[in-house]
Amino acid sequence: MKRLFSLIVGAVLSIMAFYAQAQDARTNSSPNSDIYKGLYLGASASTNGWGLNARYAFNHWFSVKTGFETLSFTYNFDFDEYDIDYNADLDYQTGGILLLADFAYAKNLYISAGVVFSSFNPELSGLAADDYEFGDIIIPAEDIGTFDISIDPSIKAAPYVGAGYQSFWGKSKSVSFNFEVGFYYMGTPEFSIESDGLLSPTSNPEMGQAEYLEDQFSAYNIYPVIKLNLAVRIF
Repeated sequence: MKRLFSLIVGAVLSIMAFYAQAQDARTNSSPNSDIYKGLYLGASASTNGWGLNARYAFNHWFSVKTGFETLSFTYNFDFDEYDIDYNADLDYQTGGILLLADFAYAKNLYISAGVVFSSFNPELSGLAADDYEFGDIIIPAEDIGTFDISIDPSIKAAPYVGAGYQSFWGKSKSVSFNFEVGFYYMGTPEFSIESDGLLSPTSNPEMGQAEYLEDQFSAYNIYPVIKLNLAVRIF
């Protein structure tokens, strides 16, 4: 919690610093700065998924935006563990609802900060693909059992900080393009395990397998993102 608090405070102070440095630039900006004012609707593609968004620009220097992103796919693969062949499916899901503010500190450069209500939830499920043979002993694949491992972020409303490049196209500056790089702080991943058959002990809380995985993945609490966005001002 202290680490999260420090991250948020650092992000806020950075925004304030950039915002203060931009005061002179805004003061000397073009008298037509309000030409950028208005509501923009757009579409985005990012490592967090495809999405739609709405952004209201008060001027060239400050805007607020909301939207959603979503990404899902399934990957099937085989692996071997203790001489047992398994068939598994990785059902990867991510995305979320965004609430962000952009602060420009130069004509085409800005920083973005806010939160994303994350839908990050990968799930790995599988079962034994073949019988297990140990000498004269044969254990049927269906008796070995199945497993299901799911991952959730410990912070559902993940803080976000990013930096980007923006440009406005057309005589009336009604089309905007953004390229942005940032990251979400999602906290330590939380694992849950379900299993049956001979794999049942894997999901037994007394075995501590979920806690072991959480400890192994505790360093992976930051989710980097690269975004492209194209939007049109509707009024």
